[in-house]
Amino acid sequence: MTTPRRPLGRRARVALGVVAAVCALCACAGISAVTNPQVGAQGADVLRKVIGDNAVAELETAVYAVKDRVDQTLFGLGLKKVSAPWAEATPIAVAVPTPTPEPTQVLRIVPTANPEHAEPVAPPTPRPFEPAAIKPFTQRPEEGHWQPYITGPGGRVIAYRAFVYPDAQRPYVSVGLVAFDLRFARLRYVPGTEEPVTTQAFTRTGRIPANDAVAGRLFAVFNGGFKTQHGRFGVYAAGKTLVPARTDLMTLAIDDDEALRIGPWTEAGVVGPQTVVWRQNGPPLVHNGEINPLTNDNSASNWGANIDGAVVVWRSGIGLSTDRRTLYYAAGGDLMASTLAKALRAAGAHNAMQLDINSFWVQFCAVRADGTTLKPEPLFDIMKGQQPDRYLKAYTRDYFYVSAP
Repeated sequence: MTTPRRPLGRRARVALGVVAAVCALCACAGISAVTNPQVGAQGADVLRKVIGDNAVAELETAVYAVKDRVDQTLFGLGLKKVSAPWAEATPIAVAVPTPTPEPTQVLRIVPTANPEHAEPVAPPTPRPFEPAAIKPFTQRPEEGHWQPYITGPGGRVIAYRAFVYPDAQRPYVSVGLVAFDLRFARLRYVPGTEEPVTTQAFTRTGRIPANDAVAGRLFAVFNGGFKTQHGRFGVYAAGKTLVPARTDLMTLAIDDDEALRIGPWTEAGVVGPQTVVWRQNGPPLVHNGEINPLTNDNSASNWGANIDGAVVVWRSGIGLSTDRRTLYYAAGGDLMASTLAKALRAAGAHNAMQLDINSFWVQFCAVRADGTTLKPEPLFDIMKGQQPDRYLKAYTRDYFYVSAP
C-alpha cells in the first residue's frame, strides 16, 4: 500500500521556489557569461547579492574551465582557427589633421667676445615616437608589429597597436597591445558614480572633465579596476583617500605635474606628497622587468575576486616602460594572469599591473573626432556591442582616459 504524500507546506514551497529561481539564475548567468557578456555581467552582480561572492566566483570558474576545454578540443580537431584580432587599417584621427606649424625661432647665444651677436635657429624637432621592438612568441608573420593607431592634431602618431600570441598551450589566443607616447599624451583617472565605494563625501560626476572631452584633446578611454567589494584595493582621488591602501599591492600613481609611475606601494618614490591620484589593483604582474611568480599560483585570489591567476578569462592590464615615456594597455580573451604578464613584458613594460577582467568589463576605445562629435572606436570587434560609449557619459564604474597634456 502506497502511503499518500503530504502536500508541501507554504514555507517549503517558497523555499523550493527560491532554490529553483537561484538555480535558473545561476544557469543563465553561467551561459550568458560566454554568449552574452553584458547579460552575464549583470546576472553575476545580481547573483552576488543572493548567494555571495565566493559562490559566484566558483560558478564563473567552472564555466570558464568548461569553455577552455572545449576551445582546446576544437583547436586540436582543426575546428578552431588562429585569427588576428584586427587587420591593418588607417590610423584613427582624434582631430582633423592640420599642417604642423613651423618651429618658433629662438636665439642661440654664440660664445664670442660679442655676446649680442646671436643667430636665430629652430628648436630641435621631436623624434617620431617608436615603441620598443616586440620579440614575437611565434613564427606567424603578422605577430608583434607596431602599427600607427591614434593620431593627434597635425597627424602626429600618439599611439601604436600590435598583437602577440603568448600562450603556447592555446595558440589561438591573442593579446592586443596599445603603446602611448607620454611626451604628447597624459593618463587621467575618473571615479565612477558608484565605484569605488567610499564613506568619503566628494563630487563624483562619473564624467570626463569638459575641457578634456573635446575633439583634438581626448585620445582614448579604457576600463579601470575591480569593484571595492572584490579586494578593497586602495584609491586616492579628489584630494581624499576613498579606499585605504594595501601595502602588498601594485600601485599606479599620477603626480600633480602629470608624471606617471607604477610600482609596489612600499617602493620608494611611487607615491609621495606630489601624488594627486593613486589606484591599486592586485599584486604586480611585472616588476622591474620580471614576471611575478604569483601569476602562476593557483591558490592566489588577487586576480579577480576569487578567480585565481590560472583561470582563462578576458583580462586587461596597464604598464610603463623603464624610462616612463611609454604607457601600455593590454587586453585579450582566454588569458591567464601569467599570459597577460608575458604580453606586457614583451611589449616593453618594466612595471605592470592587472586592471579589470571578464569580457563586458574589459573595454578600450580610441576616440575618433567627427567634427565636434566624439565617437568611440573599440580596439576589438567584440567590444562594439558592449556599450562602447560608456565612458563618454556618466558611468558607474571608475575608468581611465588619455588626453593631450
